[in-house]
Amino acid sequence: MNKFLCLKEDEKINVQAADVDKAAAEGVSLSTYLNNKYANIVEKFGGELDAFDIALLSKGIVVKDNLELGIQSSSMMKFFTTNENRMLFPEFIIRQLRQISGMPSIINDLVASTRVINGDSAKQIVLDLSNTPAGQKNKQALKKRRIAEGTNIPVAELKLGETSIKIYKYGIGVKATYEVLRRTTIDMFRKQMELVSVQASYDEVGAVIDVILNGDGNTNPATVYSAKTLNPAAEEGKLDEVTLIKFLVKQAPFNFDTLIVDEDVYTQICTILMDKNLTNAINPKVTFEFPQGLLSNLKVVYSEDLPLTSDSKHQIIGLAKRYAIEKTVEAGSTINEVSKTVENQTQIAVMTENAGFNKIDSRASAILKLA
Repeated sequence: MNKFLCLKEDEKINVQAADVDKAAAEGVSLSTYLNNKYANIVEKFGGELDAFDIALLSKGIVVKDNLELGIQSSSMMKFFTTNENRMLFPEFIIRQLRQISGMPSIINDLVASTRVINGDSAKQIVLDLSNTPAGQKNKQALKKRRIAEGTNIPVAELKLGETSIKIYKYGIGVKATYEVLRRTTIDMFRKQMELVSVQASYDEVGAVIDVILNGDGNTNPATVYSAKTLNPAAEEGKLDEVTLIKFLVKQAPFNFDTLIVDEDVYTQICTILMDKNLTNAINPKVTFEFPQGLLSNLKVVYSEDLPLTSDSKHQIIGLAKRYAIEKTVEAGSTINEVSKTVENQTQIAVMTENAGFNKIDSRASAILKLA
């Protein structure tokens, strides 16, 4: 973007109050409106800039540092030097919030998919495999076996969950006084907003953990395995290789590819990896393959939101990510807003979303209790 600092007069885009009003009347963002109105100018930049980028440069607003060229991004107060510049500020903030929401997030390592719903509640499709008569019937139907000619094919029944998924409002916001804006460059402000988003994504992990441990309201808490039961030689509070392997294969055919752990267990896993190299330990020339995928690469996710058990024991969450957790988002609930408070001279930007988490298949997650 910095290579376009000097624009010709026929390349500039000057945003007027009427443009802001028309965009609002059409129900589109200011960026979309400008791209449509000034498509001929945007074409000159070969897709490297959109209309709003050009509008910023037209007012001398530089949003990124370029140390190689000796260019520093503008002060945030550049947005408030003229009425024309001031009109660009809300859309600039909203664009930053949109970019932040699309950044890689730790939540993406825990959620299989995202479903958009209309309304503030939804029910999950459930395959009952419990010990109830219906659950036992489904278990039998899922067993692939020889069927006599002319007999009925066993059918497992999918049904709706008894309880709706809980939808909550999640949001992040940034507030800054004019004094802060005056002393902050645009590039630094963008980085601070990114940090806020990173923290917000970590906070969402707590909601995922709660659903795994306690269920999503459809009587489906995670199965809990005791380390001592899996491996009588296991020490309380300690994770060893044998216990971990037995836990990973316990939920077959689901392949646990993700672990959520607290700080103590995270340290133990790192220590195991650093202290021993178990790969090809029998013979350097022998290799092993695990075609069922029950022992595969593991993502280890640390979370301070993973609590101890009720009897103060460490626990590990195992996930087969592809089948474990789904995020449900209410359509139209993502709101980006910017407001100005005159009394205390502050600018506030917020982004909110109504969302919830539910289990796709309760068998795709389980708990290892180190006791």
